[in-house]
Amino acid sequence: MQRLPLDLISDDLSWREAELGSLKLLLARKDLSSHQKKVLLRVSWALLYAHYEGFAKTALTVFYDCAKEAVANCGTLPVKTRLFALSQKIKSLRGLSSEYLLIEIENFTTALYEPVPDFPDVDTKSNLWPNILGGLLEDADIKIDALDVHRAKISTLVSRRNQIAHGKRDIVDEVSYYIGFEEAVYDIMYEMALKIDERLKLAPYI
Repeated sequence: MQRLPLDLISDDLSWREAELGSLKLLLARKDLSSHQKKVLLRVSWALLYAHYEGFAKTALTVFYDCAKEAVANCGTLPVKTRLFALSQKIKSLRGLSSEYLLIEIENFTTALYEPVPDFPDVDTKSNLWPNILGGLLEDADIKIDALDVHRAKISTLVSRRNQIAHGKRDIVDEVSYYIGFEEAVYDIMYEMALKIDERLKLAPYI
């Protein structure tokens, strides 16, 4: 039996939660030295970003896989989602000579609206700033309130991850401060999972 999209997304979320939870248990140990705690916190920031980006890409990929199976042609998709499905085709038109461009225009409806959607890979740009995630969600005709609520925290998370990834000595030695960012990421991931499931239960996917 084919698994439901929410089950697939929930499974992905579960292993990410387990990994972050294991790291938080290590941070709670009383026998850590100050240096060990700082190293673990640096790892925690980097891992939190990795799961934030990884989950967003996986969840949206599940969405597009299900959307592709659910609709018969591109013409039924919401405008933003249709543009995403046709992005490579539209890009290719820009490089055509006038003659071939005219042929494509004359066959526009057949060529661009009748085929089954062929969505490109979800591109998180390796720096999933809030505006990038917002754009990806907009392409899917989805909006999550948690992203607006936690926009500043996510910007800080991306910036700090970049500092750590580039070997900078970015040190925040308060676990309670880190946990606030972890909670923000969870808020976004949970709402994203639910909103993707809700969107797939509405037209044109039903």
